[in-house]
Amino acid sequence: MLKRALAAAAFVMCAVFSAAGAHAEYPEQNITIVVPYPPGSTADLMARQLGEKITIDWGKQVIVDNRPGAGGSVGADYVAHAKPDGYTLLMCTNSPLTTNLALYKSLHYDTLRDFAPIVLLGSNGLVVVAAPSENLKSFQDLIARAKSKPGSINVGTSGNGTTAHLALAQINSAAGVTMTHVPYNGGVPSLTAAMSGEVDVTISDIVPALPLIHDGRLVALASTAAHRPQVAKNIPTIAESGYPGLAVEAWLGALAPAGTPAAIVERLNSEMNTILATPAVRQQLITLGVDPAGGTVQGFQELIRHDIPLWQDRVKSAGLAID
Repeated sequence: MLKRALAAAAFVMCAVFSAAGAHAEYPEQNITIVVPYPPGSTADLMARQLGEKITIDWGKQVIVDNRPGAGGSVGADYVAHAKPDGYTLLMCTNSPLTTNLALYKSLHYDTLRDFAPIVLLGSNGLVVVAAPSENLKSFQDLIARAKSKPGSINVGTSGNGTTAHLALAQINSAAGVTMTHVPYNGGVPSLTAAMSGEVDVTISDIVPALPLIHDGRLVALASTAAHRPQVAKNIPTIAESGYPGLAVEAWLGALAPAGTPAAIVERLNSEMNTILATPAVRQQLITLGVDPAGGTVQGFQELIRHDIPLWQDRVKSAGLAID
């Protein structure tokens, strides 16, 4: 009996050490970060910034895989059903994880069931822009025109269910106007549409819009953030433009498929927190229009749990739905 007990104990200890050893060498191969938006988006630029640093620190290549579509749901769905081994990650805004749960009638993933949160990376507001040919100088000009010509203004966004889409709905509601939503497959195409006159106005991530604003190809009317963005303090907020309390911000986070070993999730969390704490990286993110965050796995998980009903209420109050 004693021999059997010792043999069983030895077997258990070997299994424990084998399991620990299986993750001790992580990462043993290249890591793919799926970004559910086109190249040039804020999430894409952030993924490439962090990916370069992880590649240097860990000696394994980080590949950014852009899979846009359905307000980020296409890429999110891909990661939700990927192998939970730490080699396929998701970097996205809150849209596919919160708002899309209420917007889309049928998603093939569930945020709380299918993802393992890693870390909150940061938050960012959006910018409302128009082509110079529109002769709009301010957010007040835009609302005045929308009121004088109901339904005549077309507003481009990065897609159905995105934060930009929700921002437009809240602007319409707060200002008592009806501006028409025109979704594109990403923020960059929506900016191109504004410059070409395909739409009158676009609501976009601020970073891809900034060069176009500086070159005079677009006019910044307002920021949707609660405070003026550090990267463009000359752009007034919507609250400053006559609508106190109206602010719409997105957050950015990194996640893995549910079932990814906790040791790997914690190592990724530690690495990304270390990168976010680097002064040079923080300044780079601020330049991208992102307010750097960081924190624990549990903290990010709690934020997601809190924000799902919050954004669902916003979707419902705006009367939005996508088949």
